[in-house]
Amino acid sequence: MNVHANDTVMPATFIIVADKFADFAINAQTITLSQLKALMALPTHLLQDRNRLLPGQGLSDDDCSEIVTLVENSRGHEDRWDITGLKALPSRAEAKLSHKRKPCNTLIGTPRTDGLDQYRIDLCIDEACEMMDDHQTGQHVQGMVLVEAARQAFLAVTEKFFLQGMNHKSYFVINDMQTRFLGFVFPLAAHMIYRIVDKDINLRRQKFQVEIDLVQGSEVRASTRFGFTAYPEEVISAKEAELAMVATAQVLKTVQPQHVA
Repeated sequence: MNVHANDTVMPATFIIVADKFADFAINAQTITLSQLKALMALPTHLLQDRNRLLPGQGLSDDDCSEIVTLVENSRGHEDRWDITGLKALPSRAEAKLSHKRKPCNTLIGTPRTDGLDQYRIDLCIDEACEMMDDHQTGQHVQGMVLVEAARQAFLAVTEKFFLQGMNHKSYFVINDMQTRFLGFVFPLAAHMIYRIVDKDINLRRQKFQVEIDLVQGSEVRASTRFGFTAYPEEVISAKEAELAMVATAQVLKTVQPQHVA
């Protein structure tokens, strides 16, 4: 949290980020979750103004619910903290859309239509996700987190808008991908604009070429292109099993037999 010594009142708005983004929270009007909890532990009369709270990145759904409950259950906190932004948090995509079993590993919100063959998906990073489990370096969101979010975006859009109602599970195969990083993405609100460039759909499979732009502060910060195909699981599973046997046989051919003296 960045508050100058000669400041007599706190800023009117705080952007809350997860503790792993502490390096980012040196910026004005940003605060980590732990810092916010420490402020809320102070007597409410020490906070001179009503402050608005906005969610940044890294917060779990439970983190946001905890803050909302804390404020709503205290008359003093209700007078000091505006939690409208926390209550309007984008809903995290369901596991059946993101293909992630643990909610913390889902990095995106539920996709919604934004025009013909175009969709909008919010970025919803949880600091406990597998992509951030080891460490976080610097103030910006790491590039591979953004690539994984884009991958989840094509899964979610396809599952929700093209495969819903199918009587079979689907298996996705990435045919090609390319990502361009155009600027740092910081742990602030961001979203993806997903455009279908080409699609070829028949009874056997659904094939797509898509572009996904990650937007923050009205600027495109990263752009990813995917070519992928969705097959019925039984079709690709049989082919995968066949290829696995071939690959195993090829590797075994390269292993020289051990001669016992």
